[in-house]
Parts: sequence; structure tokens; C-alpha cells
Amino acid sequence: MKLKNVTLELSSKPFRDDSDETMRSVCTKLFTQWHDLTKNADVISVMLWLADGSEILNYSGDLNQTFEWAYWCGCANPVPIDPEKCTERQKRNTHHFPKPYIENPQPRTYAWLKKLVTTIKEIGTQITGKPIRVGETYDNGPEFAISEFKYKKHREICQGHTMYANSVVTCTATLNADQEPYAGFPNGIPKGTSVGTFLGKQYAALAKDVGFDYLWLSNGMGFGTETWGITGMLFDKKQFYPEKAAQAAELMLGFWRDLYKAAPGIVIETRGSNFSAGVEISTDACPLKELYEDFKIAPPVNSPWAALNFNTGLEIAAWMSHVAELPDHRFPFRFYIHDPWFANSPWLDRYGREPWDLYPLLAVSRIDQDGNTQIPNSVAFLSADDTWGRLPDQVPREVIPHLYEAFNTAPDQPGPLLWLYPFDEYSQIVRGDNPRPDVVFSEDMFIGECIQEGTPLNTVISTGNFRKLISEKPHALDGSILIVPISATFNPSNKQAIETFIANKTKLIFYGNLQGAPDWLKNLLQLQETMPITGKIDLKTSINLDKTGDVPLPTTAFVFPQHSCGGICEILIPNAKATPLAFATQGQETRIAALARTLDNGTQIAFVKALLPAGDTIRPGRAFDYADKKNTFPTPRLLRHVLGQFGWSIKCKAYEVDDLLPRTTISRNDNAFFFNIYAPNTTVEMAVNTPWGAPILTEMNTRLDSDGNAIWHPNRAEHRECRLFVKQKTPSTITAKIAHQGFPEYHDSKKRSYYGFIDAEIRFFVPKGYENKIEIVPHSSSWEGSILNSDPLVPRWEETSSGLCAVLENFTGSVAFGILK
Repeated sequence: MKLKNVTLELSSKPFRDDSDETMRSVCTKLFTQWHDLTKNADVISVMLWLADGSEILNYSGDLNQTFEWAYWCGCANPVPIDPEKCTERQKRNTHHFPKPYIENPQPRTYAWLKKLVTTIKEIGTQITGKPIRVGETYDNGPEFAISEFKYKKHREICQGHTMYANSVVTCTATLNADQEPYAGFPNGIPKGTSVGTFLGKQYAALAKDVGFDYLWLSNGMGFGTETWGITGMLFDKKQFYPEKAAQAAELMLGFWRDLYKAAPGIVIETRGSNFSAGVEISTDACPLKELYEDFKIAPPVNSPWAALNFNTGLEIAAWMSHVAELPDHRFPFRFYIHDPWFANSPWLDRYGREPWDLYPLLAVSRIDQDGNTQIPNSVAFLSADDTWGRLPDQVPREVIPHLYEAFNTAPDQPGPLLWLYPFDEYSQIVRGDNPRPDVVFSEDMFIGECIQEGTPLNTVISTGNFRKLISEKPHALDGSILIVPISATFNPSNKQAIETFIANKTKLIFYGNLQGAPDWLKNLLQLQETMPITGKIDLKTSINLDKTGDVPLPTTAFVFPQHSCGGICEILIPNAKATPLAFATQGQETRIAALARTLDNGTQIAFVKALLPAGDTIRPGRAFDYADKKNTFPTPRLLRHVLGQFGWSIKCKAYEVDDLLPRTTISRNDNAFFFNIYAPNTTVEMAVNTPWGAPILTEMNTRLDSDGNAIWHPNRAEHRECRLFVKQKTPSTITAKIAHQGFPEYHDSKKRSYYGFIDAEIRFFVPKGYENKIEIVPHSSSWEGSILNSDPLVPRWEETSSGLCAVLENFTGSVAFGILK
């Protein structure tokens, strides 16, 4: 494992007093307990959650000035509530009634902070021998520390309503006049000063005086006006306002221009919102293209929200959307192990010490313009300390080994599914001459829900990189099913690259809405537009769906025009050869929700309508209104079910209609497949098949059913290697083992042994570079005793679009695959 950076996030709570002894003791423990990981990094960063960023806003330039710090458990600037109407039990709710984590917390001075920054760098360098950076944090919300600046002196800048009315600072706000002296404004704040200018000058002064190296913008600061929800300057949940896009983008760009002008040379790292780039762009006209190209901000990390709402699909889609393009070499990953503000430690409680939010995320990769597979090169931990200021050794001891395994088996080629992401096009679609934010919103919201419902999508390439790569290496991506948002075809420059890919006898799935699609795509899909239908619909399919005990899935779904570009308008052209897979009906009206088609050259294509899993009512507020799963068809599952037409079949069997299903990512390393599974409900069964047969996971028993599917009962978190696939008609149980070395002629970690085949066709994907050193030997249950009495088998070799494999046909019994030195 080689990392450019490891960030250890740390709150002020471990420093229970302001003594030098405490300061040095905490720093020594911090660097010591994470040393087994940080030794792999070029640089180590310590990101301080001192307060909520108000220590930046309030700084006068006097190091003896004190500042409010984060000594609360709960929301420091709480949701307004009448305590007289609350019971004593209700007063335990720290969102309304925060409590200090220690008795009588004492104020801190900026001189103490300066000494802390110096001590962190000194002790960090002594222990690790690495360069140490120290970062400051700015949060726009009310949670972390009492802020008189935001909620009393300058409430005018709190124009967001995330937690309660006027609870969040928006980046587009301006300040009223203020006569008090500040470090960056010694004569006071002039009326109309922008948040960007004020924050920039204040940070520059503080960084110069205490030694900060970079600034972290938290909770979506700079990415929208309502970054915890789907609403924004362009969308109020009921309708979009495309006419506001240009002005909204300019307002947000103003914040960034002012920030960088006020703090020349500033280094910015970002949290981003909880949503994808497309949602940020479509709801707030977030100028991501300019942020990457002009300001070179670090791309947003993956959101920690999955630990709270279990929406790993949204987390994965949002992260991939933000790294489809990169401003520079930085590709950060963040893992949520402790919460220094609210009483929980996700690794120990929300995750239950299971890495279900680690392996699926670290299966994510991006493809650059040369076809290289790029993986995260920076790891951050929110946070090293818990709500009570403790730094438990248990957490790094348990988490670090999982990180080693994840990076040692990290993707080195594209996964089976490849997301073509229109990073540049989305800005143009929303802010161009004919703005259509609804198109972008629908596609990005839908794909996140598809991953949430089990679509194994974890590799991304931008349209720009795709065009260049396909023009120079036309077959570089043939091994992946290309997942294409229809809006990517709006750009005529993408047509040739997509057509070149299609000419290679490949597989593509187009998703989204036909409205606005070019004629060439409509002809390819054999679809045309008619009057859209909205409201309550009945969804019928001709493909096998997930099973839910003895109760069929509901067929009702709800379609709102703002979610689906006006509604479902897709119908087949006359004499179409495409096969409809899902229909939306309303009275006598029928529309196409999914179809598949095989072209004359053998290329397989499909279409899936972007139908969001909406409930029957749009309610007030900022959150998406999800459907009641007991009574509504789970529309995002259509994409996973359509994959079955291409040989990739993942079906689930649950006891209840509303059971949460496993989420899967599939990555490639050293010609093997790695299945990474998060199973929120461990009673759910999976039936899996691929173009090469049923996948047999290493160190697992796999039951083959009468249809040749691999039957799995996954644990909460799985990270399993798969090198062997089998096609077999007779049900049996296959056992897959990492075999011990046995004899010195073999590599000690590359042997695999499999038991239980009956007249099977087997494909084994050989480790790269060992094609001429593999030995395939049938054996009994005793490895050493029988392998020497058996002659090696001679396989048939098959070069698939996904790699080289050795093929055995009509095989019965047990077999070992060993790699000779």
C-alpha cells in the first residue's frame, strides 16, 4: 500500500486542559496508534475540529483572545424548542438539549492554538519521520460549537434551513456592517462584504499567525444553498427554475473568487454535499467544472451519511460523480470511525465493527484518458477521537488491517460495469442556452438508487476521457458493460466514441429519459416519444424479478413530471425488433420502461427509464419523498434485472416485500473478481450468475441450484475473491479453499482448491503473468496424498474480453489450481 496522504481528524476534546503535558500526551498517542498505516504515506495531515469555524470568523489578531470550542455532546446551537413542554426523558435529546462532555470546560486562547499546531508538527515528525500538515475546518451549520457570530451578530448570513429555519450559512450571503475589529478587517466589516471575502481574509490571518496549512470546507459549503437536501436555487421539489441557472452559478462562483482573492495561495479541501455532482449542478447550478479547472480544489470525499441512513448507493454514486474528473492528482477517501460531536462511534456501533462501508467503497475506481485504472491515494478518518475525547486503540487495530486488504486487492482494471459520466455536459445542460436541470437531476438520482438496489456499478469514466481513450485504443473497455446516461448523447462529440464502442460487439445500457435525445439514439433504441403519462401507474415486466416469499412484488409506482422530465413518453417505433422488458400502464395507455435489443453485429443494448422510487405525495421540506416499499414497485431494480439479459444475473429472495436487499460492488485485481457485499438484512438470499457461469467465492461454500446459479447467504459485510466460474446443470455444493503451499515448488499464496463438481464446465481466471506456470491437478479430499498420484490436466485456453482463463470441460470431482515458482 502506498498513499500520498493520511489525514487524522481530531477534535479539541482530547485536550481536556490547556497544559503542555496534555497536549504532548495526546499528540504522542495519536501518531503512535496510527503509525502502522501512516508509515505508508508521503505526508500525514492532522485536521483539527476545534469548534465550528467561528474561531476563524471571530479572530481579531490578538493571540491572547479566547475562542469558543467544541466541548458539547449534541447540537451546540440547538433546534429551538420549549423545555417546559418536554419531559425529563425528552430532554436527553442532545439535538435540542446539548450537554458539555466535561464539567466546567475552560476557554482556549489563540496562543494555545498556535502552540498546539507547533506541537503536532514537532511530535508527528519525531514519531513518523514524515512531513506533517495541520488543517483548519469551517462548518456552515449549528452543530459543533456555540457561535454568537453566526446566530446573534450576523444571522443575515444564515439563509439555509437544513436543521431549522436560518440554521446554515450559505456561501452566497453577504454581511451587514460591523464596527468591531477583526484580523482581516481591523476597521470593521463594511456592509455587503461577501462571505467568501470575509472567510478568506480571516483564514489567511489566522493561518499566518498559528501555522495552518489548509482549510477544509465542511457540509457542502460552497457547493449549494441546501446541501443536505435535494432543494436549491433551481428546485423546490415541485418544479425546476432553469431561468435562474446562470445567476445561481455566478453567485456561487462569486464565493470562490472572493475566497481565493482574499487568501492568495490558499489550499482548499472539501466535504461536498451529500449528493452527486449532477444533483448539485441541477438544484443549485454548482459550478463544479470551474471549481476543478480554475480553482483546483480537492474533489469532495465520499459522504459519511451511509452510516446514518444506510444509503450506500447514493454514497457510491455521489463519490464516483465527483472523481470522474480530477482537478489534479488528489483522489481522497474518508472513513467514519468516531463522531466527536454526537454520542456514537460508527465503527463500534453503526457499522458493528463490520467493514460494510469500506470494501464496497474501496472497490471504486476511475479510468483516465490513457485507460489507466486509478484508485484513491489519500485516506482520512473522521475522527481519531470519540464524543468524549477518547482515542480508543481498538479502532485503529481493527480498521487498519481492512485497509491493507482493500488496497492490496484494489482495482487494477475496469469492473464489469462502467459508468460513462457526463461531467462537463451536465454543466452545459443546466447552464446552456436551453437549460434542462430536470434531465440531470433525474439521471443522477436514479443511478444512485440503482446501486442502492444492487446494481454492481463501481467504475467511472468521464465522457472526455472516454472520447480520447476510445479514439486511441478502441478495444480498451470491451470487457465492461457501458452504463450510459441518455444526456451524454446530447453532446455530438460523444456520438463517434459511442458508435466505435458499439461496433466492437459490446454491451451498453442507456438510462434516463428520451425527451431531448438525438434522433440517432432514438433509432438505435427503436423508441419514439408520445404524450407522457404521470401519476399512479401499473408496472408490468416480462423478466424474472426478485422473490419475496409467497407475496409478489407490488406493481404500483408513482411518476411525477419533475422527476422524469415530464413523465413516461417512450413507445416503440413501428415494426421494432427490440424486446420490451417492462411496461408502464395507465388505463388504456402503455409506455416502455425497459427494453433490450441485439444488433446485427452482436452488440447488445438496452434502455431503462429513469423512474425514481417516489411516494404518492410530494411533502414540504428538503428530503426526497421515498415510496412505501410494501405497496410500491422498486423501480430502480429494473437496471439490475436488465443486466440479466447480458448474462449478469443477480436476483434476491427475501421474506418480506420491504426487506432491504444486498448492495454489491465487483472489482478486478490481478485478473480475479472481487465481490464486495453489504447485506443490511442477512436473511436475504442471493442467486448469482455471470456470462461465464456461477461465481465460486474463495473460502466459501456455494450451492449451485438447478438453474446453475450460485446461491449465497451473505454476512453483513463480504469481501471475497472469485477466480473460478462454473456452468453445471446438476445441483451440488462447491467448496472453495485457499490451499496451503504443501510443496516448495508452489507459490505459497496463489493455490486454490475446489471440491464438488458434477459434469461441469469450469473457467479459472489465472493470475496475470502466470499463464505458463499454472498446474491444474484433480485430487481427493487429501491434498498432499492425492496430488502426487495425479497427472496435471491440460486446459483449453480462452481469451475473454475480461481476461485470460483456463477452461475444463465435463469435469467431475475436485481440482486444485497451483502456481509454480
